[in-house]
Amino acid sequence: MTTSSFWDKLLEADEKILWSGRPQPKFHWRNWRFFGPAPMAAVGLLAAAWFIIYTTGSEGDMWLLVLPALLVLIPLRATQQQLRTYRATRYALTDKRVLFFKVEGSETRVAAHPRSAMIPPIVQNTLPSSVSFLRHGPKKVDVLGFDFIQGADDLLPHLKQAAK
Repeated sequence: MTTSSFWDKLLEADEKILWSGRPQPKFHWRNWRFFGPAPMAAVGLLAAAWFIIYTTGSEGDMWLLVLPALLVLIPLRATQQQLRTYRATRYALTDKRVLFFKVEGSETRVAAHPRSAMIPPIVQNTLPSSVSFLRHGPKKVDVLGFDFIQGADDLLPHLKQAAK
């Protein structure tokens, strides 16, 4: 499928794309909420194993070092699944809607939000930047946006203009 036929199927007749992109999270300390659970779990579990071995002795208790290493696989798997989801995600801002795509094989799922739900953009200090700009519900915490996007500087003028 060509890029133009992809957009032809999804966009309305008079709708124009203002910006499109995809998440590209980087392993960086600013992304600790995304990459942090696995390393933090590893440190915590290894510290617990060291403390148990230190206080009770190490005769026959070497399994206590292996068990934390195995348990670290749980948050590592969660991080891996989130990375897989981000690799399948695409974003688009049009003159009428905000579109979120999830491309999995030959299937594409689309979530569309009207531009009337837009609020002034909030840039989060991730690498690359994440931008929240959609009110999803009545609470302040119900905010959506584009995560870990390259080219946030190109997107911000469109968002600021739309929020006015």
